[in-house]
Amino acid sequence: MPDHDPIPKIHLEPLAGTLVGSTVRIFDSLESTNDMALDCCEDGSVIVAEEQTHGRGRHGNAWHSAPGLGLWFSVALKGPSRGLMFAASLAVREAVMSRAALSIKWPNDLVCAGKKVCGILVEHREGWSAVGIGINVHHRAEDFPESLRELAGSLESTTGLKWDRSLLLHRVLEHFDDYIRQLRRGGYDDIRAFWSVACQMAGQTVRREGITGRVVTIDEEGALLVETADGRRERISHEVEIVP
Repeated sequence: MPDHDPIPKIHLEPLAGTLVGSTVRIFDSLESTNDMALDCCEDGSVIVAEEQTHGRGRHGNAWHSAPGLGLWFSVALKGPSRGLMFAASLAVREAVMSRAALSIKWPNDLVCAGKKVCGILVEHREGWSAVGIGINVHHRAEDFPESLRELAGSLESTTGLKWDRSLLLHRVLEHFDDYIRQLRRGGYDDIRAFWSVACQMAGQTVRREGITGRVVTIDEEGALLVETADGRRERISHEVEIVP
């Protein structure tokens, strides 16, 4: 990995008056922040790592979590995972919107200037959910494995701006707390509708493993409902190719 100028370590005190961020634990290195979040069983607790040695994305894919270059954190929440992916995506987008325009790329990524800068993984176990968020912040192209350089970017590489990870984490948690409170007040339908519009998938023609069709809607779990040329309805939850 190429040398960087000294990057301050993440520092954040617990957030006053919030559920999300009422407890913040920061580690130099963890295998997975999601694993610790699921083990801690503290509603609203935030687990942050400067590095993940076994970070993961959806469907068991590895998530590249280089030390000091990004935000790798998880939020432990009591209860079902319904709506958490939508809330997390919207929270990250809103946390940076004053400085960068992020697009929500279905199903769980955020993109800036055509490059993936954020991924989200929601996992559930025994009544607890973990919302894992990985944001590439300080990476340059050469910081990524060669196989990812065409697809992945960071907030700094895509915007040309300097970013403070601690401040960014604070902002994401504040927005996420707002959405979690809204979910728990029964606001799931509004959040899902807002997220669905932000994804801009409705009406797109997509292809996945021999299935080609037009996206009719996104269901309650975030999967695409696709109508094929012969009128069949198919449900797709994995990545798709958008057909021009």
